Amino acid sequence: MYQGNLAQEHPLLPALLRRILQEVIGDGSRWLSAKTGKHDDLLPEFVGDGRLFLILSEDLSQPVAERRAEYHDEHLDIQVLLSGREWMGVGPFTGPHSRADHPHPDLFFVDTPAQSLVALLPGDFVIFPPGELHTPLCTPLAPAGLRKIVVKVHRSLLPE
Repeated sequence: MYQGNLAQEHPLLPALLRRILQEVIGDGSRWLSAKTGKHDDLLPEFVGDGRLFLILSEDLSQPVAERRAEYHDEHLDIQVLLSGREWMGVGPFTGPHSRADHPHPDLFFVDTPAQSLVALLPGDFVIFPPGELHTPLCTPLAPAGLRKIVVKVHRSLLPE
């Protein structure tokens, strides 16, 4: 996991991830009024090939105990909070990677509880490489609305 804020520079990230943060997300303001849903016209060289896309959503956070942890085999997640507050469950996953519970391609749920919570404010982001466990949309407080971006980067675009 890598955690940061859009206002910072991130020289240790691979060039493509820095480019996504700078050119696609920027300061996040253009996404505040954009239409929710999937966007795949992010960078010209990847339009239509399915390896790079963004999901813009408005969700309601839930108590940690009501959320399930997830991971992805094929995609890295860049999760950016635009408005509201979100706590992200993080922690190592040491259990078997059961394929029995995956409602969508490359989305696998497990019942391993988060070991730690990372608090996110607008402009904060976290990056999860393929296979890393995370529990999004959590709150230790009362559920509340939030708006966020999840950029999906296929593992074939990542450096070896």
